[in-house]
Amino acid sequence: MTSAEHIRRLYDAVNAKDLATIAAFGCEESEWLDVPFDYLATGARAIIDPWAAWFGYFPDSYSDPVHITALGDTVVAQGLTKATHKGAFPSPAGRLDPTGRTIEVRFCDVYRLRGDKIIRADSYFDFYSLLRQIAPERLNGHTNAS
Repeated sequence: MTSAEHIRRLYDAVNAKDLATIAAFGCEESEWLDVPFDYLATGARAIIDPWAAWFGYFPDSYSDPVHITALGDTVVAQGLTKATHKGAFPSPAGRLDPTGRTIEVRFCDVYRLRGDKIIRADSYFDFYSLLRQIAPERLNGHTNAS
């Protein structure tokens, strides 16, 4: 299986909420950086824990990696996530209580693999857009940006 195929398999598991398959991508050397939150998870649970938390905030989340590009063991996945905000979300803007609002958020995840294990993931997503969609009142009137 190629690196790109492994990451395609990861997103298939994410969309199926297949926690066992997602967890299997982790190892003791794994790191997951949530860039908008400046949060680094490390170790065997570094891949599953961020996804499991996300599913708690957005249980119907669907991430469509529109473009997956691989160069050796590095894979970039760019796409769009759609979801409904149903769980309390600790965010850089403070705790966001469930709103029931839907979101569409662009993401770009950069992975480095060793075989079928994710050694490093840097997850970039448009937090400003997410916040504008579920809690525009937190933006102090700056809601006109697209």
